[in-house]
Formats: sequence, C-alpha cells, structure tokens
Amino acid sequence: MLDERQLQDIKSLQRLCERQDGILLKLNDEMLRSDSRSEDMDYFRYENDRLVGFLALYRFGEKFEVCGMVHPDYRRKGIFTGLWQEASASGSLAAASSVLLNAPKASVSASEWLKTTRCRYSFSEYEMAWQADAVQEPSEDKTRSLPSVSYRPYEPGDREDIVRLCEDGFEMSEIDTEQMLEEEQRSASRSRSMLVLHGETVGTLAMDYDVPGQAWVFGFVVDADYRGNGIGRSALKQVIRRENEAGLQPHIGVETQNDNALHLYESCGFRSYAVQDYYELLL
Repeated sequence: MLDERQLQDIKSLQRLCERQDGILLKLNDEMLRSDSRSEDMDYFRYENDRLVGFLALYRFGEKFEVCGMVHPDYRRKGIFTGLWQEASASGSLAAASSVLLNAPKASVSASEWLKTTRCRYSFSEYEMAWQADAVQEPSEDKTRSLPSVSYRPYEPGDREDIVRLCEDGFEMSEIDTEQMLEEEQRSASRSRSMLVLHGETVGTLAMDYDVPGQAWVFGFVVDADYRGNGIGRSALKQVIRRENEAGLQPHIGVETQNDNALHLYESCGFRSYAVQDYYELLL
C-alpha cells in the first residue's frame, strides 16, 4: 500500500509530465490507492528528495499492464530503463500470461523508449468524453423503436452471466473476469449494473467515479443474441442522462478498430480527446 506522500509525489509528477508533453497518462489512481496493493507493483526513483521517475504494474487476472513516467529534466539518463529492469527482476510478472506496455500516442519519449524494448504494437484506444453539441439525433421512427431497457445493481448470482458476457465481448478468461469482479467489490468508486429487457439479462456495464467531475463507463457489453436492436443505444442514453443530471461528464474508452462501438458512441455525443497505445511485451 502506498503512503500519502508517495501518492502526492506521483500526482505532482503526473501533472508536470502531462502539462509539458501535452498528454494524458493512464495511471489508474484508484488501483494505486488500493489498500490491497502489494509493494512489488510500484517502483520509484528520487533525486534530492524529488520524485523523478515512476513505474507501475497493474494486474488484471493473469494479464498485466505497465505505465510510468520520467521528469522532463531527467530523461535520457536511463531512469525508466532502470525502473523497468527492477520491476522485471522482482518476479512480479513471472505468472503473467501477457504484459501490455501502455503509452500515450502523443508521447515522443515513450515512443523512443519502446523502440529499445522487445515488444510489438497490439492496439490503441480512444478516450472519449460526452459533449452535448455533438449528439446526432436519430430519426423520430428510430427514437420510438428503442427498446425499454432497465438496469439493476450487480448481484453475486450474476457471476455466470458476467463471465459469459465478458468472454464473448472482450475475450476475457474466467479467471480474469473473477478477479475483475473481486476488485470491483472492494472499490469505493466503481459499481456494476446488469442490463435487463423483459426480465432477461441482456448486458452489463460498470461505472467509475474516481476522477472528480467525471463518470467513466467500463466493460459495456450487450449479449450477442440481442445486438443490433438498439439495446446498447437505449442503455447508453440512460447513463448519459443520469450522469448529466448528477453534474458529471460521461467518459468512455473504445478500441480504435471497433467501428460498431465507435459509431454508437459518436452518435450518442462522445468525442475522442486522447489516444492510448498498447504494446505487447514479447515474453
């Protein structure tokens, strides 16, 4: 578990790097603040009592993600390579089925470092925010035909449905899905809902409120047997309305190659403001 000084140092360095580089770093604040976070997941480099380098590992079941940063004045000194070597030697990644290195597409320094590492490009994600003036209103006929989807809180009895939905929608293993659900149960800022149509479970989504003023939609998936019927649009419009009424701006992430989801999100008013690249480590 990280102490408050470490967390403040991370946040200060993050703000500096983002401002100077014109990027957004995906440092998963909630996971960093978790009481159950082990010491072998975070690596620091201090110079004269100032944090100048940080690398974090994030575990999602059997998969890991890596993200980090170096103070602009201390780059090209081998700091991030040293942190990476320390993390690699710790054994923390020994049981990983895959390791993804996360870097903002706009980060020049990250791009240069990745060239020195045995990895290959895997995929990219848009980070999107809802904007009222970007909503593309459907025709009156389509609006009337949207199904009356409702949602209810996740319950332990929904576990099998979640495993099935996540395997189909995200190719997640049962182990990864179970760990995700355990982490959500421990989280103070994340909640999961089940989408219901005529008494049948037809999908799921999770909401995260870790970032002040923002409401993030995660793990949004509709049962394959019910896709193409407006269920996703109906559910998303309800989420947007609810969060707006609460004074929060909805956000969502989507793979850049997921054309169907991207079209849905854009038509509902979401616009991309950042791109995150992911590179798979060659184990």
